[in-house]
Amino acid sequence: MGRKTQLAGLTVGVIFLTGASFWAARAYAISQITGQDVIFETFERVDETWLYSDKIGAAAASEVERARVAIGGPLGLSSKEAVYFVSVTDNEGNPLRSNCTYRVSGRPIDTRWWSLALYDSETQHYVPNAQNRSSWNSVSVPRSDTGEWVITVSATPQDEAWLPSQQTPEKAFELMLRVYNPSQTTRAALPQIDLPKVERVSC
Repeated sequence: MGRKTQLAGLTVGVIFLTGASFWAARAYAISQITGQDVIFETFERVDETWLYSDKIGAAAASEVERARVAIGGPLGLSSKEAVYFVSVTDNEGNPLRSNCTYRVSGRPIDTRWWSLALYDSETQHYVPNAQNRSSWNSVSVPRSDTGEWVITVSATPQDEAWLPSQQTPEKAFELMLRVYNPSQTTRAALPQIDLPKVERVSC
């Protein structure tokens, strides 16, 4: 083997190792920003179900927190316009899984509008489904005379308000509660407001 061939092989090897190191470092950095274990680590736990942060869309947010929101989370509006709550567990602290059925029940929230959306925890995207249904909101959800509502989260179709989760394979998901333009009373009580209850019905 000639010297030129050896040098060419060495150069290719260096380029390969450099490229592999770059992509490995990039993947690690992205995982540290977008991973479910880290994206919500600055959130305050309200109860067994809900997490809350007052830094989303706020000037006080750090550069890392801003990056996590921009890259890894479906969070967009400023804290002056919207308040975000995230659920990755049910009311008993068990992780939300797509092979289980959940009953999400709530009462009126003193706000202009709210929505409850379901996201795949791995991709942070909506879960594709034939109904093209990814959320319910304070206008569309069926309500009782006193304003109470119930949404069923399940991989199988339901008769009433249904929020589809991934059928196969089993995956983790999260629920995002967006509260838009809360009243002064609601904002003053944050995060201790009357949040929806997420109960596991079956698996």
